[in-house]
Amino acid sequence: MPFNRVVFFRTWLTMMDVNELPPSLEENAPPAAALENPMKRAVILYEEDDAFSVEYDNTIGSKNTMRLEAATYEEAILEIKSFLGITEDRDEHGTVWEID
Repeated sequence: MPFNRVVFFRTWLTMMDVNELPPSLEENAPPAAALENPMKRAVILYEEDDAFSVEYDNTIGSKNTMRLEAATYEEAILEIKSFLGITEDRDEHGTVWEID
């Protein structure tokens, strides 16, 4: 009996194409989608002369740095959110922002 099972399994394996997925997997798999709203980050930097600046990502992936007029950390957060158009941690394009 065990020999018959091995022969059947070996025959079945040789008939199966390695690039084929079982029909149930192809039909039920959700389509892969790109991220619509990627996450961006803005970092508040404390300068030596009691001033703040911010380093943030732009849309092409490079970093921008800007000096802020804020006197406190809380004011710096508000200034960054205003400049970048962030409300409820998202900008007008729906991008999620993390401010550190």
